[in-house]
Amino acid sequence: MDRKVRPTVTPLDRPLRLLPRVRNYDWGTSDFIPRLCGREPTGRPEAELWFGSHPDAPADVVLGPGDAGSIPLDRLIAERPVEVLGSDSALPFLTKVLSAGRPLSIQAHPSREQAARGFAAQAGRALRNYRDTNHKPELLYALVPFSALSGFRPPAEAAALLGALGLAELEPHVQRLEAEGAAAYRPLLASLTERTGVDLAARVTHAARLATGCADPEGRDALHWIDRIAACHPEDPLVVAPLILRLIHLEPGQALFTGPGVPHSYLEGSGVEVMANSDNVLRLGLTSKRVDPGELLGSLVYEAAGDANLEPEVEEHPWGRRTAFTPPVADFRLDVLDVAGRGPAPLPADDTVRIALVLEGDIEIRNAAGAESPRPGQATLLTASAGAAIAAGAGKVAVTMPNRSDE
Repeated sequence: MDRKVRPTVTPLDRPLRLLPRVRNYDWGTSDFIPRLCGREPTGRPEAELWFGSHPDAPADVVLGPGDAGSIPLDRLIAERPVEVLGSDSALPFLTKVLSAGRPLSIQAHPSREQAARGFAAQAGRALRNYRDTNHKPELLYALVPFSALSGFRPPAEAAALLGALGLAELEPHVQRLEAEGAAAYRPLLASLTERTGVDLAARVTHAARLATGCADPEGRDALHWIDRIAACHPEDPLVVAPLILRLIHLEPGQALFTGPGVPHSYLEGSGVEVMANSDNVLRLGLTSKRVDPGELLGSLVYEAAGDANLEPEVEEHPWGRRTAFTPPVADFRLDVLDVAGRGPAPLPADDTVRIALVLEGDIEIRNAAGAESPRPGQATLLTASAGAAIAAGAGKVAVTMPNRSDE
């Protein structure tokens, strides 16, 4: 793409089209993102679309006619921060479309304090756990049925599921879970990561198949996922993860929030993912990428997870419905507007930067200075100087913005 930049006097107070970056990770699907965007699949996996300013893959902002007059969003922010962000010094969030065709790694994200310490401590090293000094809480809004692992199961529940496998090498951990509760999770995970390359993964997978018929529905579901994960990672003992971590199923329109130190893995499905603007990931296993069990095990929250589903605030309006997901962080929130064609829907947060991603329908994003008509899978940037804006037409729009209510 020709990246000639329009003069910097170009006004930024009107809606601006964003051109995302495609991330072709091998765990992605080949059809969901192209279908969302109304184009033919390329045959390659398309795991993510990035709409943000992260330097690994900044979206382009179209400032002039066609795609030629565009500039990377991180560069535009560096040149004109006040107009784009208002009082913020950096875009605090990253918006993505994510589509997983197979399980991702078992991972967790650091707190902001841990990220700052870790980033400073690794200065000069070739291998780096921390890419920046920020935390990375994240929200996943399901567009299709979505499955994930998130947080630890109650220890008694995990002990019963592990015990059902009938494997002698796991029995000491079953007993520790029963006797010590959540404190037993760290030595259990440490033991599993130390056994990579032995045949425990194969024995776990075989035992899970034998145990499926006598388990309750929740147990059968967890045991089923062991087989699915083992098909991708047949030598990793962490195939047992569905028996240790909570299995989450989201229906379209539901959302999952993941805070710092929470072990998790996206298993299958597609959705809108919103996170703090960071690339800090600590991986434990089920991946070909670098893992650091010692660093990750020292940062996990070792307690049974509560309800990870993020309950929204739902408002009915003459123009349709607003569903607001407000996580306990200041970096972002997500509002989903179902615009029914009965009049324009006002977009939230007139005084801050927003990214409006069209998910379906025929939508125009408009304010006093101009308009954009993004198709599904396309997004519009509304800078802090854009002020009040509306979504006209009929369709669904996901709007990401800073979460002022958490400040």
